[in-house]
Amino acid sequence: MKLETWTSAEEKHRWMIVRLDDFTEVAGEIITADDETGECCVQVDANSEHKTLSFGPGGIRIVGRRR
Repeated sequence: MKLETWTSAEEKHRWMIVRLDDFTEVAGEIITADDETGECCVQVDANSEHKTLSFGPGGIRIVGRRR
């Protein structure tokens, strides 16, 4: 699965990124994510600081949030 910058904010809020090495959620608001490449970009605070993270191919999974 892939979430791009043009994906709506409402759509992105339905998903979360999970690291597959320790099965924890990647903190921050999703900007982009690609579970095939294992790369994601997240906004980590209200000051718009962005972090680009790479967990390697297959290193993350994009999963639905519980309602």
